[in-house]
Amino acid sequence: MSNVLVFGHQNPDNDAIMSSVVLSQLLNQVEFDGNTYQACCLGPLPAESAKLLEDNGVAAPTLIDAIEPAAEGEEAQLVVLCDHNEPGQSVTGLENAVIAGVVDHHRFGNFTTAAPLHIVALPWGSSCSIVAKLFEVLGVDPTDVQAKLLLSAMMTDTLMLKSPTATAIDAAIAKKLGDQIGVDPVKFGMEVFLTRPSGSFTAEQMVGNDIKMFEVAGKSLLIGQYETVDKTRALGMIPEIREAMRAYQAEKGADGIVLCLTDIMEEGSQVLLEGDTAAAQKGLGIADESDGVWMPGVLSRKKQVAAPILAAAE
Repeated sequence: MSNVLVFGHQNPDNDAIMSSVVLSQLLNQVEFDGNTYQACCLGPLPAESAKLLEDNGVAAPTLIDAIEPAAEGEEAQLVVLCDHNEPGQSVTGLENAVIAGVVDHHRFGNFTTAAPLHIVALPWGSSCSIVAKLFEVLGVDPTDVQAKLLLSAMMTDTLMLKSPTATAIDAAIAKKLGDQIGVDPVKFGMEVFLTRPSGSFTAEQMVGNDIKMFEVAGKSLLIGQYETVDKTRALGMIPEIREAMRAYQAEKGADGIVLCLTDIMEEGSQVLLEGDTAAAQKGLGIADESDGVWMPGVLSRKKQVAAPILAAAE
């Protein structure tokens, strides 16, 4: 029997946290492959995740910094990746681990393994939608707490089902979970979203709290997203935000950085660019304007920002 570490991507969002936590619980409930499963995370918990876990008496995932090589005569650490698969978005030392499984709703990039593994990857709006489906597949009913955690992440990741990544399947799963715990999914999701202390976010937090690294035409490009119900404050901080973008880019050794200031009420994003962003400008069809460029309807980093940038670089 092995202890398997289950974790989401760096700079975790609510979906990365809750998919790891609830998937670990599910796999432990069914004693999957005879192993134990430990929920972990690769960074501080988002405010909404921390509150939901504390309010519902669920232990926070264990923070890990890296996976070290196995000692001589010992087996490598087994891991399950949630809400990501690209090594550049994962734990330091991932090459020292054996990836036993992946549960994800993103594209696959630079992903190879030495042995077969369990992969559940579906083009749905949230990794927690997939975890919810796995309960059904494995013949287990989620508890009310598990349903609440899953629904919270489904709503925040799909921006209350407004994102173009949201599917009819996500809506159906959300309704089922909402019915179980007696809430309207969209109203519940907005309540969860509003627990974020957005009015006190610093420029550094706006840049670094939800950001991922992508390899684009041989160069490293950071794509971040700050979600708010009112972009006014963020627009008044653009000089500070740009300074924070340049600092974060330098810290991570990236060639360029894209930041989407997403207003979920106005349903669009103000897009800021720093560094080498030629591929981003081409893919998004925008120029590098000092105040950024408003892109109406752009809510999804995955589908409306990263995808066209990667396509333009091919």
